[in-house]
Amino acid sequence: MLKSCEIYTSGQPCPMCMSAIYWSRFDAVYFSQDLQDTQDIGFSDEYQYDDFKKPIEERSIRMEQFCPELGKPAYDAWRARPDKHPY
Repeated sequence: MLKSCEIYTSGQPCPMCMSAIYWSRFDAVYFSQDLQDTQDIGFSDEYQYDDFKKPIEERSIRMEQFCPELGKPAYDAWRARPDKHPY
């Protein structure tokens, strides 16, 4: 956890970086260039942001739940762990 920390970057973070930032619990993100500036030089994550808003069954990459019983023991173990950190 990086609470009480800040991150500085040249461009507004992409979806992958933002996910890591959220999980890390940074207090702030400071960036120089926004998404439009980034798109203007040939990098665009707009399709990802748009795709994330769609229901799973309408996304551009097929996503479906598979064998939930295989993951359940790991989730149960985490749920029962007394010293887990809440995310």
